[in-house]
Amino acid sequence: MADILPTLLGFPPDEKKLTHKQYDSQANTYLRELSKISSSAWSKTVDKKGLLELLDPTTNSIAYLVTLNRQIEATSNKNTERLEHLFALAQVFLTTCDPVQIRYVGEEWRTLFEFVCKGIEGSQSTDCGALVGGLLRLDPTAGTFTPNHLRVLRLCIRARVPSQALPILDNDIYAYPSKAVKNLPEDYLSEAHELSNPYITEKSGFSIKILPEYVLEYYLLGAHVYIGLRNFNRTRLFLETVILSPSPAKACSGLQVEAYKKWVLIGLLSEGKGFPLPKTADAAVMKSIRNLAKPYEALADDFDKRDYKKFIAEADAGEVVWSEDGNQRLIKEVADALMRYRVTDLQKTYAALPVTRVADQIGLSANDTMQLLQSMIQMGYLKASISSGSDAVLCFHSTDTSSTSIAAKDLEDQTERIQNLVTFIRDADRRLQLSKEYVEHQKRMKKAGGPDGDIADAMDLSWDPPVSLDDGDEDIMGA
Repeated sequence: MADILPTLLGFPPDEKKLTHKQYDSQANTYLRELSKISSSAWSKTVDKKGLLELLDPTTNSIAYLVTLNRQIEATSNKNTERLEHLFALAQVFLTTCDPVQIRYVGEEWRTLFEFVCKGIEGSQSTDCGALVGGLLRLDPTAGTFTPNHLRVLRLCIRARVPSQALPILDNDIYAYPSKAVKNLPEDYLSEAHELSNPYITEKSGFSIKILPEYVLEYYLLGAHVYIGLRNFNRTRLFLETVILSPSPAKACSGLQVEAYKKWVLIGLLSEGKGFPLPKTADAAVMKSIRNLAKPYEALADDFDKRDYKKFIAEADAGEVVWSEDGNQRLIKEVADALMRYRVTDLQKTYAALPVTRVADQIGLSANDTMQLLQSMIQMGYLKASISSGSDAVLCFHSTDTSSTSIAAKDLEDQTERIQNLVTFIRDADRRLQLSKEYVEHQKRMKKAGGPDGDIADAMDLSWDPPVSLDDGDEDIMGA
């Protein structure tokens, strides 16, 4: 047993000036040494101290991870006290480990991650921070999708703490685990990377096989979270990602239909009208989806016409449908929004209007209209004021300043998205040039007398950013 500790402490090397290739070589040699250790040796002690007490999870990350997994495997399910102790150590490890070292032990990392997932599920805990932190420790961009993303999101929603998943959801997915590029240098794992797809691959062990429904469910659940947080721009993006998902044989999935139904309602709620159909949508698939969502399109038609009475009649008639779809609360919010938009539409024609006239226009009593107007002004839906007196008058205010501020914020957000997209494009272009298919294409081009370089190399990916301009959890499960 005394011989195992020096072996475990043998990595990382003391030399601080190792090249990436030397680091990679020593890491692989170290892993071969660990594989020779017998299963019984991992649970023994040295000077009455366990191995986990003698190893530093931040420095000896590979050794600590393997030791922790071996001890978890050797612990009986009946030994709850010991398992709880190991569970606590596992949570700390996920958020403190060396992110470079764990690239060499993907399967071990995933095993520990799943152990923590099961522990949180079984304990009914509402703290998913270790899982979120673990994913971001491995991949600070959270940009390479794995089923771990979906599992964490499910746990956060089940525990009714959806905001804990936002550090992952707020990052755009730009890649999926793919086959490792053969022409990459051998020391690629030890290098610093801006993106994560070079080391999270099909064979790295960090992810099981990704099925299409995993991706659709991730975006659909993510949209639920953003609906609850009233982030409708992000909601629309997530729902459209589901709707535009490639479909075999021009067929649509149930998840796409569900996303479309919510997409219709979110358009009415946030924009006061239905979103235009995405230009890249497949016509045949969209036809199938829309045929299965006709009740929602009927509501959208009534909303666009500002026909409140017919909208309410349609909503009452389809109550069973909304209940089965889990959209009852959204339908109610859309109905309330319709009444608000009927009021705000008046400022397109009038600068001021007696409250009694407003009541006639929207079909409510004077008292109910007054309450509605005061509520809209208080909540920021309406920029206006109401004069005092028996003949109260609603005076609309200019919204130019607010519109300019919103436009500036949208421009800043779009600028950031473009900058990130340029980074992803450059990475994809670089990886393409390392592929076997690209090399063969270049050979064919030369034989045919074509250009020496790839056309993509001539693309100007640089750009001048525009001048910058001066913008807690709630119960969302019923949303």
